[in-house]
Formats: sequence, C-alpha cells, structure tokens
Amino acid sequence: MNRMIDYMLQEINEQPTFLKNLLITSKEKIYEKLNQIREKKEIKRIVLTGCGDSLCAALTTEYAFNKKKLSTMVFPPMEISRYKYRFFDLLDDKTLLIPISVSGRTPRVVESIHAARSRNCSILAITNNPDSPVAKKSDDIVYAKSSKVESLKTTSYEGEISSQYVGYEHDVPQTKSYTAVQMALLLLAESFGKDPDYSELESIPDIVKKTIENPIIKELGIKHSNASKHIYSASGPNYGNALFGEFKMYEFSLIGFSKEIEEYCHTAYFITEKGTPVIFMAPREIAYQRVSEIAPILKKIIEANPIVLSEEQPDFDNSNWLEVPYAGSEENSVIPYGVVAPLFAYWVAKERGLNVNTFRGGVEQEKYVEGSYYTIRSSKVKDDY
Repeated sequence: MNRMIDYMLQEINEQPTFLKNLLITSKEKIYEKLNQIREKKEIKRIVLTGCGDSLCAALTTEYAFNKKKLSTMVFPPMEISRYKYRFFDLLDDKTLLIPISVSGRTPRVVESIHAARSRNCSILAITNNPDSPVAKKSDDIVYAKSSKVESLKTTSYEGEISSQYVGYEHDVPQTKSYTAVQMALLLLAESFGKDPDYSELESIPDIVKKTIENPIIKELGIKHSNASKHIYSASGPNYGNALFGEFKMYEFSLIGFSKEIEEYCHTAYFITEKGTPVIFMAPREIAYQRVSEIAPILKKIIEANPIVLSEEQPDFDNSNWLEVPYAGSEENSVIPYGVVAPLFAYWVAKERGLNVNTFRGGVEQEKYVEGSYYTIRSSKVKDDY
C-alpha cells in the first residue's frame, strides 16, 4: 500500500480551495432547489439528521436555521425512524427533512428517509455521492462535492470484508467532507432569507486558510501528545465542533471527551487533572465570557492546560491561545472553529508515531473496519412505515 502521500494533511489543506469552489458553484443552485420545494409545499419545520461527523455538522448549523425563524431540530436518524417520530408530531407535510450522509450509504439515514416519506415530508439530502441510496430516495440533493465520485467506489483496505467498506476518497479520519457539509448547510440556511446575503460565508475560505496555517496548532498538538486524555468544550453552535473533536480522537484510538461548556463544570471537570489539555471553543461574548471564569480556575487550582480558541487573545490568564481570525456572526463561525480540532488530533497522532493515513492510527484497522461493515453498512434497513 502506497503511503508516501500524507492524505489526511492533504485533505485538511485542500479545504480553503474546495470551500471556495463550493460557494461559487452551489449557492445559486441551492437557492433554486429550496424555492422549488417551497413552491410545492409550505415549510414550517426542519429536521436535520445524520450519523457521526454528519450529526456533528447538523448540530453546528441548527442555530443558523433557527436564526431564520425556522423551527429546526437535530436528531440521530434512529431517533426519527424508530423512536421520536412515533411519539411526537415532528414529521408532516410541512416538514423538510435534511438527511446527511457523506457516503450516501448510511443505513439509519436511509431509514429516516423512509419514515419521513410515510409522513409526506419534503426531503432534501446532503451527500458527497449523487449515485447513492440516500440521493436516489430523496426528492433532491445538495451535492457537497468534496471528492470525485469515482474515488468513492474504492478503498485501500485489503480484507475480504473490509474492502467492501467504500465511500470515502481516502481511508483517513475525515475533515474536508465535514466542512463541505457545514458549508452546504449554512448556504441552505441563508437561502431561506428573503434577500440572501452570502458575503459572510464567502469570507470563510480565506479565514480557514489562515487558521490551518497557524503553526501554534502543531506546537500544541506535539506538546500535549502524551496526555492521557483530551477534552473539547464549546456551547451554542460550536458544541457540534467539540463533539467532532472527540470523534477525531476516537478515530486514532485516542481518548477524547466533549462537553458543553456549562456541563463541563458539572461533569468532565472531575476527570480533568494536572496537565490535561482542555480545548475551549470560545467566540466572543457568550462563550468567551463563561470560559474567562473557568479557565483561570483550571490553571490555578487543577494545574490543567486550558487552550482557548478565540478571535482575540484572552486577557484573563496565561492560557494557551489559538487565534481564529473570524469576526462575523456566531452561526457562521462553526467552519473556522471546526477546522482546528482535526488538525490538532492529527499532530497528536503524528507525534505519537501513529499511522495518520488510516483509522485507529494503523492499530488493527482491518479488523475494526470489518466490524464496522457488519455493524453499520450491512445493517438491515426498516422500510415498512
């Protein structure tokens, strides 16, 4: 297997370019698709759903839809297809279901489409694969286009079963597909406005470029590579990014935790020890103000290592600071803030000597991918509603 190219870092560095291309090629198409749906049916409610990274992306963008005065909720797809949809009036002919699946093959996401179809919902999927079951079963799709379709049909895994687990350009912890989905969702949210203004979103690719080129991310990743655990904390729309950071640690078989900022004080605080890195995503105002109360205590009393992601350098203590040079609205901050966690995880894994070009850092990855094929891809889809 050729491992000369560092595919994970390559995909991270590709983000500014493809985000810019996605904006140029998709904003008008997304606006048109949305209007076509609204011409047929009134939309009063939006339900976002997805698994793994897609669920994180949904959580980060829920706020943007609600800012457009649209009642918007995020649920894992199994909650829709086998639980909540039975008991709450979530799905009806005025609901727009937005199922998200990068591969387009996630069984529970497919299942949520069947459930929504039985309730006469409109269905607009977001996927990286326009030839997938999710795409074919939805009314229409927003094509995230972070990978060439042909690359989604092959894999580097060599086992009889693991080689069937296809759907990603490279078999590495995903990064650019996540920001692509976030951008597609934010474009969709903005398109609900009477006079959509995409200018703030158009500034994001350059901000992402500045952020991922910040050498301090590498320095802090290396510095904290030997920590027994890493904690990510955020509130509001960036909470999904904290969860995404936790997931990237798992994908390298490392220990990560995520907690909403207030809940951190009640829970993960008690597993924070001397030297534990706690990464706070703290855009100005609400999140920043709360972190300014918490971080100094961690530093002084626990002797932990708070790392603050914010627009301006914190003035409350000598916490490590990672600049996110974004000054726009908080709902659109999620892409610039979200690119830090996977890059940090990459440098932690790299410094530990793990294989950053495959899942679990190369530790028994074939076995685990085979297990994922059975537990996820081959799971039976419920379609009788």
